[in-house]
Amino acid sequence: MTITRRDFLNGAALTIAAGLAPSQLLQAAERAAGYPPALTGLRGNHAGTYTLAHSLAREGAKYPTVMAREVFDLVVVGGGLSGLAAAWFYQRRFGPGKRILILDNHDDFGGHAKRNEFTVRGQRLVTYGGSAEMPPTALDSRAVATLLAGLGVDAKNHQAGQRDPYRDMGMGRSVFFDEAHFGRDQLLAGDPFADLVDARNARGADTQAANAAAFKAFLDKTPLPQQDRAALARLADGGTDYLAGMGEGERLAYLKRTSYAAFLREKAGLGLDGQRFFRSRSNDAYALDADGVSVFDALAIGLPAGRNMPPPRLDPRLGKSPASKLWFPDGNASLARLLVQNMIPGVARLASADGIGAASFDYSRLDTDDAKVRIRLNSTAIAIEPDQRITRVTYGWSGNLHRVEAAHVVLAGYNMMIPFVMPGLPDAQKQALRADVKAPVVYTKVALDNWRAFEALKTSRIHAPAMAYTDLWLEKPAGTRAADPVVLHMLYVPTVPDSGMKARERFRAGRAFLLGTPFSELEKGIRNQLDRMLAPGGFASKDVIRGITVNRWAHGYSYMPNSLFEEEAAAQAALDRSRVPAGNVVIANSDSAGSPSLTAAIDQAWRAVGELPG
Repeated sequence: MTITRRDFLNGAALTIAAGLAPSQLLQAAERAAGYPPALTGLRGNHAGTYTLAHSLAREGAKYPTVMAREVFDLVVVGGGLSGLAAAWFYQRRFGPGKRILILDNHDDFGGHAKRNEFTVRGQRLVTYGGSAEMPPTALDSRAVATLLAGLGVDAKNHQAGQRDPYRDMGMGRSVFFDEAHFGRDQLLAGDPFADLVDARNARGADTQAANAAAFKAFLDKTPLPQQDRAALARLADGGTDYLAGMGEGERLAYLKRTSYAAFLREKAGLGLDGQRFFRSRSNDAYALDADGVSVFDALAIGLPAGRNMPPPRLDPRLGKSPASKLWFPDGNASLARLLVQNMIPGVARLASADGIGAASFDYSRLDTDDAKVRIRLNSTAIAIEPDQRITRVTYGWSGNLHRVEAAHVVLAGYNMMIPFVMPGLPDAQKQALRADVKAPVVYTKVALDNWRAFEALKTSRIHAPAMAYTDLWLEKPAGTRAADPVVLHMLYVPTVPDSGMKARERFRAGRAFLLGTPFSELEKGIRNQLDRMLAPGGFASKDVIRGITVNRWAHGYSYMPNSLFEEEAAAQAALDRSRVPAGNVVIANSDSAGSPSLTAAIDQAWRAVGELPG
């Protein structure tokens, strides 16, 4: 499921709602109600979430004006963490009695902080479908600290690292080499390069001496050519200065303007197979492969580059880094639930924040006439019309157009859509907003009846450097036996390897590819990959898989400034332009910070509410 240039050109012409009249588009955006976390199949940006948005951005659809029927103090467009936090901060600035409407185009709240649930043999398995971890620097943010304290979350209970139950059972990492890229299918126990990265991040060392014997034993078993094995061993050793002779300024410029793939090829001497071995180590952090990240950014997450290099560092822009932690089983969906329960108490009964994971939610209470705060799901904003005192918001919901008036509006959706719903913004601001192209990411969750195959293979985490799903790992099991059900997490980032395309072009290509791929094709790929990887352990997908949820984030990670393709100062200036308020309309969301982190989402909510006129 890699993407070629032809895929991009074909996918760019994809118009899912092409040929439909506006009334039909409204009907197509509807989705059945229920309990969204328990739904399986294609989730994340599920069918219907993008229908109206694409009709505006791709088709130039025009919709009639309708009469406003409701009035609110605040309308928030986007029910993700930034939008929910903005509503929460608004109550604290303007008073708890203010009427607030939160619109979201998905069938669940939380944005990327989604919760997935499975029931296998009567046991409920809870996991995350998107935003999951807490950055290590999150509590340095006044906004985050204020929010967590106000929600009753005790950070000390979550900061300690959790033990890996699988490691205690002798199950570790593995690497899977696939036949198409390495000549044969081979699951090889151990992943000393991942262990090296972990050690470098834990110790923050410039160089970290590798266990030469362990690396040699591993490399000798791989299907890699001898030349690549020798080059990888030298890279792991950390004793070679690949940039010897460069001055400090020249060295830093090289690190920021050279891709990690080019460094591996031109300086470390890796051939094609060796480069493929390192291709996807940066996928989880940046949603880009080694050809799309600089050496400087690769070093930030602990990837090796020899002597006299900057040590790993905590990059506050990263939403997921080697130092981030999972605080809740359902990731940051717990924070979204705490925010909703705090603002709409009737939606769940909760004695303390610690019980949020087990609390049942009544979705029928999200949008009731008697509530001060209302969350209206499956609602896509199509027009924001600011006036001196009142802003009118038009949105599609339940197959019809609706219009409301508000004293204040916070836009907390995707920045790239704002120019289409507010065409009157200055051209420079619209250009900056459109440049916030989000990276596509897929978090697939597979409910397994048991994890016997993993136990047999003595592995709980597999890296497949050149396959569609490059990383997969077992989450905390329902019990202590391999016969117990468990959730398998699988990461897929649709990159365009070795294309030379800029980051935004890669993201657009990946998005088009995802939106053009049906669930049936995705499911086929998932089953095929698992069967190939785990067959030596007796795994057969038809016997073990009990459910699949594909969290398709065609618009996933917020765009992060990338020194390979742009000047850092210019990128920051564009971000500053993008979030300029327009009267009583302000812009939140993590896009405005150039960061997909939870911290960015909450910080931007804090800033946006503070910019609202009193």
